[in-house]
Amino acid sequence: MRQTPLILALLFVATSVMSAEKHWVHEDPAKLCASVKDKDLCADLLSIRDRDQIARYDALNHPDDKNLEEVIRKVDKENLERIDSIIQKHGWPGTSLVGEKASGSAWTVIQHADLATQKAYLPVMVKAADGGELSWALLATTIDRIQVREGKPQTYGTQFHQVNGELVPERIEDETHVDERRKKVGLQPLAEYAALMKEMYARPANPK
Repeated sequence: MRQTPLILALLFVATSVMSAEKHWVHEDPAKLCASVKDKDLCADLLSIRDRDQIARYDALNHPDDKNLEEVIRKVDKENLERIDSIIQKHGWPGTSLVGEKASGSAWTVIQHADLATQKAYLPVMVKAADGGELSWALLATTIDRIQVREGKPQTYGTQFHQVNGELVPERIEDETHVDERRKKVGLQPLAEYAALMKEMYARPANPK
């Protein structure tokens, strides 16, 4: 039986920070934003990322608490409103303006948005990635997300779902050569990524 709970709206990206207890680790914006052009915007984006990830880590640690799904929805709505405003004012907040992690915060919010929003922002993100302002590895994940949502095979193998309690990749186009495509955009081999997914989404032995 296939299951797609809300928490799988984001399959964990390896650049995120995780502790052994599966709690989000806050990073000091004073350090991460020290050398960027727009320090205030960088700090704002990092705070958006923190809200997004804290909500999801709470849900991972308490999978039986259905109230946390509504918390995620509320956080996603509020974060998207903030990102929309930032992009309208600044354009894509790229790495040259706010640094790599803060730029990735904008991607994270869009990755959690609905299909129409993702498709609307896809050209902006492609332009940013081609210009070195956004990681192509992140963009590849969004491309896959859109393809899966449209019922198409994914290109890079970043999207997974649960089948009888086990995480497995969504359909992959030309799976024989998927690792070649992943390498071109800076993603690790699919087998390594799959192992990371299983570790990340393993139910805690003693949830608190």
